[in-house]
Amino acid sequence: MAAASNGGDGVLAASRHMRYFQRCFRTMLPRQYMGNDSTRMTLGFFIIAAMDLLTPTPTAAAGDPSPPPKPDAPLTSEDRRRVRDWVLAAQHPHGGFCGSPTHALPAHEYDGWDFEAAAPAPGSPGSANVAATAFALLLLALVADPAAPESAFAGVRRAATLRWLRGLQRPDGSFGEVLVDMPAGPGATRTHKTIAGGRDMRYCYIASMIRWILRGDLKQDDPGWVEDIDVEALARYIRQAQTFDGGVGESSMHESHAGYAYCAISGLSLLERPLEGRGSVSHCGMHVDSLLRFLASRQIAYQDPAADEADGDPDEENFPQLSALSREAVAGPCPEHVGLNGRCNKVADTCYTWWVAGTLDSLRRLPGGGADVDIAREPARRFLMDKTQHLIGGFSKHPGGPPDVYHSYLGLAVLATMGEPGLKEFDESLCVSSQTVTSIEAGRRGLLKQCCGGDKASRDQVVRLGELMAGCEADTLVGKGAGMEAAEGGQLLEQLLSRRMQMTKA
Repeated sequence: MAAASNGGDGVLAASRHMRYFQRCFRTMLPRQYMGNDSTRMTLGFFIIAAMDLLTPTPTAAAGDPSPPPKPDAPLTSEDRRRVRDWVLAAQHPHGGFCGSPTHALPAHEYDGWDFEAAAPAPGSPGSANVAATAFALLLLALVADPAAPESAFAGVRRAATLRWLRGLQRPDGSFGEVLVDMPAGPGATRTHKTIAGGRDMRYCYIASMIRWILRGDLKQDDPGWVEDIDVEALARYIRQAQTFDGGVGESSMHESHAGYAYCAISGLSLLERPLEGRGSVSHCGMHVDSLLRFLASRQIAYQDPAADEADGDPDEENFPQLSALSREAVAGPCPEHVGLNGRCNKVADTCYTWWVAGTLDSLRRLPGGGADVDIAREPARRFLMDKTQHLIGGFSKHPGGPPDVYHSYLGLAVLATMGEPGLKEFDESLCVSSQTVTSIEAGRRGLLKQCCGGDKASRDQVVRLGELMAGCEADTLVGKGAGMEAAEGGQLLEQLLSRRMQMTKA
């Protein structure tokens, strides 16, 4: 085992991290990732979101009327197109996304038949899952064309995905991971859809994210409206999962976990979040003081292992030396390096610095100023910079370990919430840069315009439809200017359809 220090000098090595993620994007990942083949969508998100976070937002000098200079983009326009095509190729025709191309099936495999209803039914539903769907949508926003942000979600089957998401909710409000075909009985050939996956707080958070990204504010009589999930049941399920020690578990009878606390608070935040701009949880519905004590108690004083222990197990080498910091100790003198764990009796881990700090940032948005407690941010920052920031770029799980894309991204995420220079402004509820959230909002507007017909119909779009339907040039039927009102577009389509019917009869 190497020494605990990874060679950090207290400074964010942004260029080194960018090179690390560029290598991960453009070359094969190490063989240790083979077991994650089914979650390639997730790996792709961590890599591309990290490069986005490391790309500075261009700013113009004060008083300079010229546009700000564009930074060197880590992704070319061709890269963006290829990633977009790769993501959309994993979309299930009946809603949701697969986690990997190895789960995407030939088109005919998605066609099923319900013999009782004598109607088509979705086939192979289990190839789509909630986590892959959320990461797919975030990826599409990350690679959106800056010149056409409203096209970010073009090609996404919005209504089908929202219906599929609703089918994953259980009566108690929780969400499963996938829908699977199960035999209707012993020896039966007929199957029925079953919600699979545990009652996991992560699925609840992800479901609230997918809903916020895609749903919009359509009313029941609007085109594109889809019946909503049971929001109250989901919020109730999340709130009842607080445990005796103030943390959050899969349920109130399970072990509390900082990651679950993040998912619970962020999930509640997204259920109340406005379509654009930042929102807050109007009423957390949990015992906030107990939750704050639980989060503050995740801090531990990190000490380097003795020389004769340097080759020990990284999960145990520092365990005997940990001393929990009380909530009150945060305001007083702190050790030089403070790590955070996710559960009692666990060692410090890069990702838990994020899960705790992200949860605290969300709690600060509570009415009245929110939480009045914090972690020891500067010692926690030094722990990341000096102990888990790696020489080749990225961050490791434990001091002395190798970097991986998961811990590397979450290491950058927590530094962004701390306002680290060189990183973009960060949205703690969605775990992406604020610039990416802007792309999500624009992409949703584009989807809703598509559902409702938009304010104006592009003449080029109508011309193309006319040529496909009527089999002739649309300009020979109606001549218009550069654009037309939606009603006029509808009249033109009626004429084109009439022309098509005449050609069919002939």
